[in-house]
Amino acid sequence: MATDKKNQHYIPKFYLRNFSYLNNKKQIGVFNIVKEFYYLKANLKHQGSKNFFYGVDGVIEDNLSLIEGDLAKIIRIILETNEVPKKESEEHIDLLFFVALTDLRNPVRIEGTKMMFQEMASRIRELDEGADTNRFVPSMTHEEVIAMSFAGLKDLVTTILDLDYKLLFNKTQKPFISSDFPIVRYNQYLEAKKWPQSKTGYGLTGLQIFIPLNSDVAIIFFDSDIYKVGDKKKKTYSIIKEEDIDSLNILQFINCFETIFFNEKADEIYIRYLLNKSKRFKRANVSKAGLSFLFRDGDNEEDMIKSGKKNLIIMNSSDCETNLKIDGVKIHSRGVAHKLHSSAAQLRKKVQR
Repeated sequence: MATDKKNQHYIPKFYLRNFSYLNNKKQIGVFNIVKEFYYLKANLKHQGSKNFFYGVDGVIEDNLSLIEGDLAKIIRIILETNEVPKKESEEHIDLLFFVALTDLRNPVRIEGTKMMFQEMASRIRELDEGADTNRFVPSMTHEEVIAMSFAGLKDLVTTILDLDYKLLFNKTQKPFISSDFPIVRYNQYLEAKKWPQSKTGYGLTGLQIFIPLNSDVAIIFFDSDIYKVGDKKKKTYSIIKEEDIDSLNILQFINCFETIFFNEKADEIYIRYLLNKSKRFKRANVSKAGLSFLFRDGDNEEDMIKSGKKNLIIMNSSDCETNLKIDGVKIHSRGVAHKLHSSAAQLRKKVQR
């Protein structure tokens, strides 16, 4: 039976309302980065949504509506009190569910998974022209890809449970902006190390997550074994440099699906300024695949490389990288002393355990 809820949100309305025009909860500023179209008073109801995105039966949409009540509550409390919840409290877990769910339900993530399957099939055919790709690559409907994505929700929350977190207060005249994929993963540590593999996986050493909550407040999650953010004793940090706000806002342009969101504090001149700045950097979350070598005990590595017969498919997506620098967000002495290991995935110690 088809649902009457045709307009299905992948960005919750309660979140978008925090960026509404004059805080009226009904209109919001939008900028489409493809068409480069700016509009200050778009109907909020129809933003961050697609027709029947979760399917025509409405089951997933209904279940998400039930969950979003708790998620909206924790975001509202944070903004009303200017405080983050105590670590490993019920409110902390709700906050992590907001992060994980906003990521996993996003079109960037869903379309990236589909593209990854296509890339995998292409690489298998590259290794063996006669290969039956259906044996190795699942043929999945849009709804099945979404269900597969949601299946990782609890594991993702567990993975990021160890990250520390603080509020970032915007003390400048420029506003924080958001987007249709506001969960920005970054890794200043691995970027500085010029690490050649994935840098922003949720379990990796040096991970940072930046999320704007409204035009004045953002939250940062970070690997405390690597970074310090402001005063160690405080759970907040105030940003006073406008160039730091610009740097964080540019991340939204690089990370998004196609739309930037903002309130009346972001005029067209400022949005187009950020767009031009962002064009210097590669887009994040672009799926890619490559071939490499997998060596087993007894293999002659030199001979295998000379043969050119690659036998390993490597799948990942592009990272968000801008050579980010924010006052108050520093790699501390233990982070400087940290040694990379030989594994292709530089997992945090608590994630390994």
